Amino acid sequence: MRELAGRVAVVTGGGSGIGWGICRRLAQEGMQLAVADVDLPAAEKACAELRERGARALPVHTDVSQRRSLEALLETVLRELGDVHVVCNNAGVYTGGDPLANSEGDWRWLVDVNLMGVVNGCQVFAPHLVAKGAGQIVNTASVGGFLPAPELDAYCATKFAVVAFSEALRTRLAPSGVGVSILCPGAIRTNLARSDRLRPASAGAAGGSSKVLAPMIEEGADPLEVGEFVLRGVRENAEYIFTHAEFRDWIEARFQRVLAAFPPRA
Repeated sequence: MRELAGRVAVVTGGGSGIGWGICRRLAQEGMQLAVADVDLPAAEKACAELRERGARALPVHTDVSQRRSLEALLETVLRELGDVHVVCNNAGVYTGGDPLANSEGDWRWLVDVNLMGVVNGCQVFAPHLVAKGAGQIVNTASVGGFLPAPELDAYCATKFAVVAFSEALRTRLAPSGVGVSILCPGAIRTNLARSDRLRPASAGAAGGSSKVLAPMIEEGADPLEVGEFVLRGVRENAEYIFTHAEFRDWIEARFQRVLAAFPPRA
């Protein structure tokens, strides 16, 4: 995936935040963009800005928690843009607070979007890439997929799962020529702390709130910076894409604790 000009990228959650940063950077490389988002006005606004910059961009209303919605996205992209080369399963939501207070609905919502949104995206788009013998999938996890925190318990649990699924999928798809990268950003200035506005009525009563996250990300990095890391990861077929070097020591310490828990070698 060294040459990207003229090729097609699909980015879920592309209307804002990290997804928007990815779209902007890939468009600068000459890629055509399918901006998929459950918030269609946001996707339309993002596409208008991309077109002003000379890119071809297609807004598509997409609910990643619904497999059929991803299937419709693939059908639309193939019909309107002709092909798919890069797929960024990026859409995500957050709710947090006391780990013992999160409702069943909180958990189901986060699992449906953060985890199953990635699974759905991969299972729908990967066969198309495999059939061509080329392509790159980028699944958005989080540094929280390695470093859990009390107020991020449900969110981190879904991101740990995304890491595990993506690692397994990378091994599975490697012989076919399709790469899988795992994006693990730290604090980024996004709308994640406003996820409550997207919570479906079917999720029922909320035990937590997305507002809890606001102090952690309001001074975060610019989403456009993430786009640069993703571009590099796509070109290099990087297994992991980290954005914040300061978490390296924390992750190293975590794995040292894991290794220390093993019994002595025989």
